[in-house]
Amino acid sequence: MNFVAREFTSAAEMRAHAAAVHARCFNPPVRLVPKPEPIVEEPAIPVFARQLPTWEAVAISFDAHVVEWRNRMANPPKAYLKDRCRELGIPYTVMIGADRRRKISDPRQVLMWEIHDKFGMSFPAIGRLFGGRDHTTALYSVRKVEAMRGAA
Repeated sequence: MNFVAREFTSAAEMRAHAAAVHARCFNPPVRLVPKPEPIVEEPAIPVFARQLPTWEAVAISFDAHVVEWRNRMANPPKAYLKDRCRELGIPYTVMIGADRRRKISDPRQVLMWEIHDKFGMSFPAIGRLFGGRDHTTALYSVRKVEAMRGAA
């Protein structure tokens, strides 16, 4: 790009030029946008085509119960955890999340103990089931709940 230096004859001419450049750059001219023409709707032409049944026109999963059953059989501890979360009224994503409040962490510890007791899972596997936690977290939870059960 080539730049040419302008020569001004007076300070007033230089200020006027600077004001014009400023106006061009920072105050672009307002362009009126033409209004779109109204859309004229044509009368509907009746079509006498055969309508498809709902199961062909829309994707409907007739075997949703089979998919659910396969998911439950693939990972019974996870299905158990989701069922218990629903019973406790705590969303599954919150239960496996990073929330440390007592109203979430205490039921989480009890669920870790239940899964260890019911399924005999290892502590690293329980940690992975609960959102990638460390195995020592699961070990602490199981020991804490067993100590509470022994004290009661």
